[in-house]
Amino acid sequence: MDWKQFFASIIGALAWPAATVIIVLLFKEQLRLIVRHIRKVGAGPLNVELSEKLEQVEAAGAAVQSEQGVEAPDPSLDPATLELVKSAPDMAFIKFFKQLEQLLLEIRAKLPDGKPYRNLYEVLRALEKQQYIPASVIALFQTLREARNAAAHGTAGEELSSADALEFIRQIKLLQGILEAVSAQLSAQPKRAAEKRI
Repeated sequence: MDWKQFFASIIGALAWPAATVIIVLLFKEQLRLIVRHIRKVGAGPLNVELSEKLEQVEAAGAAVQSEQGVEAPDPSLDPATLELVKSAPDMAFIKFFKQLEQLLLEIRAKLPDGKPYRNLYEVLRALEKQQYIPASVIALFQTLREARNAAAHGTAGEELSSADALEFIRQIKLLQGILEAVSAQLSAQPKRAAEKRI
């Protein structure tokens, strides 16, 4: 084997790996989406549902962000919660959704019309009617609730990924920020009414 044949064999051996690297770099984003969907489909029917719910939640969250002129916050979590997200992402998602539900219960108690028997959806509808929130907030809450239900009824081997749980938590925190501002407005109303009476 002379030196020309030697270099030709080296170039031939390196051509396929180089072509593969170039293809991966060119189509990186598309490949990431494909791998994500393959992973979801391969993990079971629940994860297909959760993947669809995540896409719906992201779309609803984008609508809320656009209408409200805010961005969904990055979830800054304490170390114990981060560990929960890693070890049991579905439980972390459910925990944060319960906090959102608790906030809505607090708002329900502050609504001035005295209807404490409302469910959470009716609380949101009342807030929309009184122009505290747009319909997109209700849509985001509903898609989060559906995703929470899917995660809560999962079986072993059909779990939410940590990255997906973090995205759900991010959208919950977006809603919490909006609803905390509404709660503060509702808390200030009785004070204003009392001041007007004086």
